[in-house]
Amino acid sequence: MNVLNIMLPVFLVIGLGYGLRLLGFIREDTNAWLSRLVFYVAAPLLLFYSTAQNSFDWGTGIPMLLAIGGMTVLVTVVVYAGSARLTPARRGVLTQGALRSNIVFVGLPVVLYAYGEPALGPASILIGFMVVVDNLLAVLVLTLPHQQHSVRDPNLWVNTALRIAKNPLIWGCGGGFLYSLLGIGLPVSIDRSLALIGRTAAPLGLLCVGASLEFRKLRSDIPGTAVAAIIKLILYPALIFGTLRKLGLEGIDLGVPVMIMACPTAVVSYIMAREMQGDPQLGAAIVIGTTVASMITLLAWLTFLGVG
Repeated sequence: MNVLNIMLPVFLVIGLGYGLRLLGFIREDTNAWLSRLVFYVAAPLLLFYSTAQNSFDWGTGIPMLLAIGGMTVLVTVVVYAGSARLTPARRGVLTQGALRSNIVFVGLPVVLYAYGEPALGPASILIGFMVVVDNLLAVLVLTLPHQQHSVRDPNLWVNTALRIAKNPLIWGCGGGFLYSLLGIGLPVSIDRSLALIGRTAAPLGLLCVGASLEFRKLRSDIPGTAVAAIIKLILYPALIFGTLRKLGLEGIDLGVPVMIMACPTAVVSYIMAREMQGDPQLGAAIVIGTTVASMITLLAWLTFLGVG
């Protein structure tokens, strides 16, 4: 029952967002505006606030990040090699969809409700790290299948580096981390302002997820979506769990990374598929399919981890 109480608010707010879209309260342009507000303002400030309030445990954090990064690269290589028979437009999209987590709109609310505010510090560092890893891998798997786009093209990597450098999540995590090194607390007025704005990230993000669900996009790509969902929601986080357990991690240090990696596919994967000659229909189907399926798998992961 405790696990259900953790996840039910998440699902209900997602459902509310879907209902508000059907009723016309959240139109496509409204949802785009709310998404930008969360991505560029609320989430970065929440990450800054959380990181600034917590010191980074180098002894535990660095091995954890390296293990997750290494396992992510390994799974990416395996999925990409295993999808060699797919068309170039679908191969990279499937690979990206099987790995890239919806960290901001689903991951942050899930770890917040499951583990409380102490989880936001470790989550912030992991999010900053995964933004870099996910972007680099996404460019690779979406580019390699198309011979006309050479990975040796310096412009490709310059644009990727600029995209990473401009990412507001990087700025939020990095700024908070640097501030934490100063060892001074935030002024009361700034502290309360950041807390107020940061608290809007979780509910607004979940509303955006619900408002973006269009089930008609799922119907024609069920097989590919099913494969991506099994890898993304079950196999990938299971490998992360096993790897971190071997490092001796437990409690929040184990649960936060696993829950973030067990989140559905990020919406940005659809955008990158559309921009880099991927199959946008498959990309949209994977985002929607994994989001719906995660309502079951996230409950299962919380139960398995003994949360609540």
